[in-house]
Amino acid sequence: MSDRITRTVRRTALLLALAAPALAAQQSKPPAAAHEHAAAPKLDAELAEHFKGIHLTDAQVAQVTAIKAKHHAEMDKIHQAAKSEDDPALKAALQKHMDAAHAEFKAMLTPEQYTAFEANMKARHAMEAKAGEKHDAMHDMGGMKHDAMMKDKAKAPPAPKKP
Repeated sequence: MSDRITRTVRRTALLLALAAPALAAQQSKPPAAAHEHAAAPKLDAELAEHFKGIHLTDAQVAQVTAIKAKHHAEMDKIHQAAKSEDDPALKAALQKHMDAAHAEFKAMLTPEQYTAFEANMKARHAMEAKAGEKHDAMHDMGGMKHDAMMKDKAKAPPAPKKP
């Protein structure tokens, strides 16, 4: 009986001795699945619209994100210091930062990528202009309706009072 126990102990010790280095190596490395699926940098929604259809490398995504963060931080400071949203100086300062950001984008993009970027920006500005025109038209129509309602209300006899 003791021979049998001794052999079992020896086998177990041998198995542990062989498995120990593999176990130690496995514990010192991150899991393979986590390493393989490391999150690639992503663009936020605004940048994704600007760079729609453009394949950017991970390094370019990081650069674009850093450029936006830098300029938007400055633009936020300008907004906070502004006395009025309608101030032409405010609009000029904001435009200056947008132009600088776009110049930095151009410097890091390939010519083909920048051409697509410009097309995206033109489409966005056209859409914003159309939305602005529609808003103005709706506002004007609302004003006309409001004026017409006020005229009708002035002409209408007063409502009878309830006893």
